[in-house]
Amino acid sequence: MRPLWMMTLGLIVAIATNSAWAISYSGPTDTTHLIDPAIPSGSGLFVEWADEILPLGAGTYFAPEGSTVISETGINSLGDLTADEIANGDSPGFLTVRFPHGIRNGVGFDFAVFENGMIYPEEPYLVAELAYVEVSSNGTDFARFPSISTNTTYQGEYGPDFGGYDSTRIHNLAGKHAGGYGTPFDLDDLVNDPLVLDSALDLDNIQYVRLVDIPGNGSFLDSEDHPILDNWMTYGTGGFDFRLPAGQGVGVINAVPEPCSLVLLAMFGLVLIGSRSARRSL
Repeated sequence: MRPLWMMTLGLIVAIATNSAWAISYSGPTDTTHLIDPAIPSGSGLFVEWADEILPLGAGTYFAPEGSTVISETGINSLGDLTADEIANGDSPGFLTVRFPHGIRNGVGFDFAVFENGMIYPEEPYLVAELAYVEVSSNGTDFARFPSISTNTTYQGEYGPDFGGYDSTRIHNLAGKHAGGYGTPFDLDDLVNDPLVLDSALDLDNIQYVRLVDIPGNGSFLDSEDHPILDNWMTYGTGGFDFRLPAGQGVGVINAVPEPCSLVLLAMFGLVLIGSRSARRSL
């Protein structure tokens, strides 16, 4: 029999090797989770909201079964793909938003994305339509957040083909929280992204967030090559559903400061330096 310390070390190595399977993330309405808590839409953390959806053909594309025109007030469904369309390499739906000032990499979470997922049959299971989240400073170079999804089946029977998926097995994908609760994202997760290292992406000046629908039959993968499952196919309003208005779309927690604020901060710094110099000369 192996010594206890060897068995303990082996367990630690096994957990580290299979970290995505070992970690339990937040449930649909879990606001106290230490890793990725749900953030209520009315939270005082939000200082501004996305206020523009880029036009069709210039940052937004609706796949089949989705919306046909952009709505500034209602639901924008990104659409879905059949198995044949996925096999043909057809593009999933995507949508890009802009902000009054933008997002910066501050302390803790920097923004949150909302969808209209429904708890079923009970927590932590969610009828979910998931999306990758990407950010850009210039509208051309987009970095995708690393993500985790380790579901292998659904729970319950919601409609003929699917039920609820376990939200505690999903991380850094938009749509993993119930309607009214935002999924938080921390720009620190991208500090080693090639675009950041090449200075093509400024984490202190994010002007665009893109949501890319995931047709959840397992053909699309998370960052560790796990197949992503969600409610697929969905009909009528297929794919990730996005609303732009404040409290429903993308809420900013750490915003890019207004130019006047930067000027005032610089002036304060100069005054402080001057006062210190004056004290030294006395």
